[in-house]
Amino acid sequence: MDKNIKIRKVTKEDGFGWYTLTNKVWRYAYKDIFPEEVFIDNENRFEDRVKHFKYKMTNDHENIAYVAEYNGKIIGVMCGSINSSYEHFNDYADLIALYIDPDYHNMGIGTEFKNIFEKWAKSNDATKYVIGVLKDNQEARKVYESWGGKLSKNERDFIKLDVRYKEVFYTYDL
Repeated sequence: MDKNIKIRKVTKEDGFGWYTLTNKVWRYAYKDIFPEEVFIDNENRFEDRVKHFKYKMTNDHENIAYVAEYNGKIIGVMCGSINSSYEHFNDYADLIALYIDPDYHNMGIGTEFKNIFEKWAKSNDATKYVIGVLKDNQEARKVYESWGGKLSKNERDFIKLDVRYKEVFYTYDL
């Protein structure tokens, strides 16, 4: 990984950079999955999401949130929970979000985030974790498979603007 990329715990001031990045990544990763209305809806809620960010992202024994920065700009984000909210995975930790700016793919940032999450989850007594991903997001699925994830038989509907999209799950032992 480039020595100029810094990975650190999230701060309450990171909301603007966090949501700027996630909106960019969503447009890149889901451009052939979601209609334009989904991106517009996310962008219309931007200010409200930034305003409430400081209450949402924490680092403690139940939650983890990190960012990757390059020259002061957030280029990657990761958050997780020790308790998954997915129906079939209540005894799993959950790597909830891992987004990397497409301009910084293949630089080891995602792997570094995964390693941080795994170390944290183990230190909080987790023995396994789950990652949920849209079934049609082939690029992310290839990454999760390369990390040794096992595709679960469980699927669920991910609903955006009243449209159902299939979500699949990769599980990992710690």
